[in-house]
Parts: sequence; structure tokens; C-alpha cells
Amino acid sequence: NIMRNFQKQIWMLVSFPMISSVVYGSEKSEKGLPNIIVFVADDAGMDFGCYGNNGIKTPNIDRLAKEGIRFEKAYLTSPQSSPSRTSMMTGQFAHTIGTEDLHNPLDGSTKMMPYYFNQAGYSTGVMLKTHWGPNGDKQFTHVIKGGYKPNQGDLTEELYCNYRKFLDDSKEQPFFLWVGFIDPHRPYNREVCPQVNKPEDVKIPPFLVDAADTRRDMADYYDEISRMDRNIGIMLGELEKRGELENTIIVFMSDNGRPFPRCKGSLYDTGIQTPLIFVWDKHITPNTVHSNGLVSSVDLAPTLLELVGINMPDTVYGRSFKELLFDPTKRGRDYIFAERNWHDTDEYIRCVRTERYKFIYNAYYELPHGTTMDLGSSLSWYDLKIAQKEGTLSKEQALLFTSPRPMIEIYDLEKDPEEFTNVADVKEYRDVGKKLAKLLVNWQKETKDHPWWMRRRCDQNDRVTGFPLYENRPGLWADLF
Repeated sequence: NIMRNFQKQIWMLVSFPMISSVVYGSEKSEKGLPNIIVFVADDAGMDFGCYGNNGIKTPNIDRLAKEGIRFEKAYLTSPQSSPSRTSMMTGQFAHTIGTEDLHNPLDGSTKMMPYYFNQAGYSTGVMLKTHWGPNGDKQFTHVIKGGYKPNQGDLTEELYCNYRKFLDDSKEQPFFLWVGFIDPHRPYNREVCPQVNKPEDVKIPPFLVDAADTRRDMADYYDEISRMDRNIGIMLGELEKRGELENTIIVFMSDNGRPFPRCKGSLYDTGIQTPLIFVWDKHITPNTVHSNGLVSSVDLAPTLLELVGINMPDTVYGRSFKELLFDPTKRGRDYIFAERNWHDTDEYIRCVRTERYKFIYNAYYELPHGTTMDLGSSLSWYDLKIAQKEGTLSKEQALLFTSPRPMIEIYDLEKDPEEFTNVADVKEYRDVGKKLAKLLVNWQKETKDHPWWMRRRCDQNDRVTGFPLYENRPGLWADLF
């Protein structure tokens, strides 16, 4: 502790004048460097009141949006949990650091945010879901024990007790805390999750069947989001009681889209768009919205670190969007990139998105869309399969079962925001497609992406029926021969 306090004092002497002039203006914070707490939902999509879904109850997250800045055009680098989270934490793309497949752990040399915060004298903590492996956990000073009650129930009192202990242990220094919820990840258990959302109030997108089971499935998903919202309220209440809320930067986001067909695991916006809210009392203007340009989750780490005067190495691909937090008229990125790799079924999909257009490359175009195991056993999936057998699928619902798929998909998002009409074969979009293709290929080269044939892996479940074929993740094809 003596050493950490010494490091903190040296760091503040070196960095604080820059922080004061850039962030605070002429006012110097009496409490020194701010705390940072990041709340990450697991498969939440955009289903929140503050993002226009009036059928769901999310009062605490809606309150955060009113107290800070809400980003309308924030996107993830992957629609899968572990690749997405490792990218957020490192400022790198998953294929660059070898975490592109689900469950691939970080190696021992890749540095995450807590490494840099530790160097600046921060106390760093992580709780609940991590999904980056033991080399990532080692970079935190505190791994907070405790989790969910049996059958994915509510958070345990042990967890809350250890959360409070972490705050106690961090009284003499600023803290960085990562809270990785499991909600609203499947499976859903109605017996342990309070029923607060009604099936008749949910919004069913046109690519799902509007049937009783799908509505029940969506309501269960809403309930898990509402439970997470309540837990966020409890944690923030503890900070408020301690007088820490004013000097704490709060971030809320998700790791990928909702766990439903054509969402999680896809590079459509339903798979990669994320809620993104920043709150910092007296520094970020309340109830503001950023919609000028795009924001990528690869930029999260550089942004949070720059807010306290820490610069990441130039070798990372993320770039800070700090200026957008304090001036929402500033423009974000012109384009973002995302990737989908193995997640129960193998895929090699890459995309580039601008504000108006999206270009998707499907390497395994001869195969149907890959379905993750949790989606292939959901009520929504079975309703789709019933409609398929009965021949009653709509055009939008049938897209999920297209085989072969087009290798190239291009969408005019201004005319077709739900990405139902591929215009890759329309003459007027040929030049747009060429420009986007060049951007995508250059990004793959720059970020050291591997070719599609190099790291193929067997599917763990059947793409057509969703049936689980293997109990454990199969090895790479190259390792089988």
C-alpha cells in the first residue's frame, strides 16, 4: 500500500496538470483521479427504454442516459462474448491477439486496461463474467469472488459483501472496476427471475415469428435485463452512500446483440450494435446524445485510459474518442469493422460499416448461417422451424435459412436499416461496393487477419436443425490430420 500510494503521488504530479487543462478546465478536482466502473451486459442488444423500447423496464439504465451521454451509433468488433470483451479490454481486434474463436484465452503477453491502471496507482477489480482466461485475471489487483445463486438466480450476498470490501480496500486510491454480468445470457429460468415484463408488451422483430412461445421467450429475456438493471441500481446506490458517485466515471454497454436468431453471432446491426452510455457528474453534460459518426468498442480502452492521462502504445488499433464525451457535435469514426469466427458453428465473416452502407464478406457462403447452441435450443428457434416446415415463413424470416448464401452482402442502411435487401448485384451500388471492399481488405492486412482457410474448426452443432453434435469444442481441422 505504501508503494502504491507513492506511485499514485508521482503519477498525479506528472499527469494531473494535463488532466486539469484538458478535462477540468481551470477547476482542479479535490478528489484527484476519478474512479471508473464499467457495467457490461451479456447478450443485451438495444432493448432499453432509453434506446426507444417502451415495452421493457430499465429505470436505472434509463437514469444513466439522462445523467450522461448516450451514443446512438456504437458498434462492437465481434458479435460473440470472449472476442468482443478481449477487444474492448485491449484496444486490439480479436484476430490480432488470437482470441477470435469463442473461449480462446489471452496469451501471457497481451496487456489489458487494468495493467495500465495499475501502473498509475489504481486499485483494479473484476467481478462476475470475464471470459478472457487466467492471463487476463492476473492483471487485476482484486478478483472479486461470488456470483449468481443456483440456476442462474440473483446475485449472491457474498458477491455484494466482496464488492463492498473492494470499495473499502480502495479508499486511499482511485479504482477501476469491471462488472461483467451474465444477464441476459441464456438459459432463462422463470422460477428464479422475477417476472416484470409481459409477453404482450414485447417487441417482436419481423425476422422472428410472432407466436406465443417467441413472445414468452422475449419476455424472459426482458426480465433478465430488468434484473441486471436492478443490480446496477444497488451497486450505484452503494457508491452514492459512500459519496463516491460524483467522482466516478460510469460506463454501460453490452458485449453483443440479443440472444435470438439473426442477432447474436451475426454481423447485422442486431448482432454488433451496442448501447453505450458514459456518466461523469459535473464533467459530461447530462441528457446528451452523440449521433455524428460511428464509435467502435476497440476504442474503449484508449478512451478510458486517456481520461486519466494514460496513453496506450501506438501498436494498438483503438483510438480514444474522449473529445466526443465533452462535445457531442464532434464527429466519430467514418467506418467501423467487425468479425465473426467460431462460436459453436464455424464462420469466417468480416464487415465494414459506414453511416450509410454495410459490406459483409461470407467466406463459407456454401453453408447456411451458423447457429450458436443456445439459439438452436430456444423457443424462438423452434417457432421458426415450425413455420419453415409449414411453409409459412415470411421473406424476412426465410433469410436465416438461405443456402447457399451470397459471398458479398451490401446494404443501403438509409433505405434498408434492417438489412433485408442485399444490393450487391444492383449496378448503382457497384462503385460503393468496390470502395468498401478495398477498405475491408486493407484492414485485414493491417490488423494481421488470417486467411479463411487457415484456422477452420468443426461445427459443434448442426446448422440446419440446431442439434448439438459434440459435447466439447472440436479441434482445428489442421489438428485432426
